[in-house]
Amino acid sequence: MEIFFRKVYTIAFRLTGDKEIAGEIATSAIINTIIELSEDYKVIESSFKLTILELIRIFLNTPSSHYNDNFKGIQNALLKLKPINRAVIIWKDMLGYKVSDNIPIVDYSYDELLRELICGRKELKDYISLENFEAFEMLKETDLKY
Repeated sequence: MEIFFRKVYTIAFRLTGDKEIAGEIATSAIINTIIELSEDYKVIESSFKLTILELIRIFLNTPSSHYNDNFKGIQNALLKLKPINRAVIIWKDMLGYKVSDNIPIVDYSYDELLRELICGRKELKDYISLENFEAFEMLKETDLKY
């Protein structure tokens, strides 16, 4: 059970970069999943995946003011993606699962999920690049005024 809590916390910390916030959202995700499953704290592989998906849902719905600018940019870029792209990127790139590892998305074939992953990665890169470019342009304008 302790390993389960540590794994969930570790992923929360990787998402937030903040120990306190990671602890809060990890605890919320675990509690929400246990309530949803109505189980007596049985930790099995499926409950871990459900807990991580709940953790990601909480993270994406947490006000971005809790994070530094880098995390705000990443979170904002993720939120701009279509839900399927966001879910596949988080599943594969953030959590390290294979696309073929029973991703809990219905009505998509393996090839369709790979296409969504590639498309989502490209869009995410474009959003982050655009935000960095806009921030750079704002800095240039500020420098020109002084």
